[in-house]
Amino acid sequence: MHRLVRISPFDSNARRHTSFASVSSYPIFDDVDDFELDENDIRIDTYRASGAGGQHVNKTDSAVRMTHIPTNIVVACQNERSSLRTGPWP
Repeated sequence: MHRLVRISPFDSNARRHTSFASVSSYPIFDDVDDFELDENDIRIDTYRASGAGGQHVNKTDSAVRMTHIPTNIVVACQNERSSLRTGPWP
């Protein structure tokens, strides 16, 4: 998911416009009857903010990464919160 906030060159009142783009990718499996995932094959790493900061620093996990050890497939999710960011929080 990507969010873009910008002043539109097509708006005569120079208002801010927000655009969103999202891409989803799903595998296609033919004739999969049963699937088991061994939890011992998964490594889960969580991350927290560090250093000086506000009231939520070192209290909440802000990112997670899961690794399937046999195949080395990695998936990750990270939320960013910045006081430098403009506009309302989604």
